[in-house]
Amino acid sequence: MIICMELNRAWPCLMIVLALMQSVSAHGAYHDVVRKIREQLKQQPDNAALHFKLAQAHVGHEEASACLEELKVVENLAPGAYPTAPLRGLALSIADKDEEAKTELDGFLTKNPRHGAALATRGRVLMKLKRPAEAVVDLQNAVKFTSAPEVELIQDLSDVCMQVGKPKMASQTIDEALKTSGDSPALLQMALVIERETKNWDAALRRIEALQKFAPRPETWMAERALLLSTAGRTEESRAAWIALRDRLLSLPNLERGSPQNSELLKQARKALGETFPEPVSIAPKP
Repeated sequence: MIICMELNRAWPCLMIVLALMQSVSAHGAYHDVVRKIREQLKQQPDNAALHFKLAQAHVGHEEASACLEELKVVENLAPGAYPTAPLRGLALSIADKDEEAKTELDGFLTKNPRHGAALATRGRVLMKLKRPAEAVVDLQNAVKFTSAPEVELIQDLSDVCMQVGKPKMASQTIDEALKTSGDSPALLQMALVIERETKNWDAALRRIEALQKFAPRPETWMAERALLLSTAGRTEESRAAWIALRDRLLSLPNLERGSPQNSELLKQARKALGETFPEPVSIAPKP
């Protein structure tokens, strides 16, 4: 039986947990993975690596109890050979045993303070425990020590920054992520929410402009821009934006302009401009 006998050699196994959580999240995929591992375990029941892999699959499907049981087996077969503590902390958190999860993660992070995945898990545990100031520190470090932070991690950090009254830090977090990952609609949407809340109108307008590039059609974001300008008290610019939207919609072919979404946007633009327009008349079919 071949196992990783040094903790730092086993860490890459843990770093794939988040990927596993996505790849086995579908009901069928999870059961397929579990079935294959269990078939292998029939031939190699004492293979700690397979039991650890099974624990990862369970936690990826939020099967916390099953994960914890497999981790007990791993520790019995190969004590200290695998990074079971972060995975156990994640499973305990999934089971809403957050104090236990924090204790588990505290012990691990005392010896491994730069472990991004464990920091992210403890940061989320601290959020659940209503300790946002501490969560900010952990989540910041998780981003720092993770080579390619997930969008969900950036979202969590920006959310907790807003909770503790640090909107600038929230925006900076997203901007840094955008620099490394390129324009991401999900990240841009996060930034737009923050900038609306903080009334940073110029920055919000830039986000809308960036988001419009990803849209298959621009009309919805044209309306968002007009609304934002109105909220910002920039009346003339808002009016010009509504006119641009109205004229664009009126230039579309009848069938396209008459779609439910475009019909609603045209109605919204005309209402903002104070224009009257006839309501469509439905004529009952002849008997």
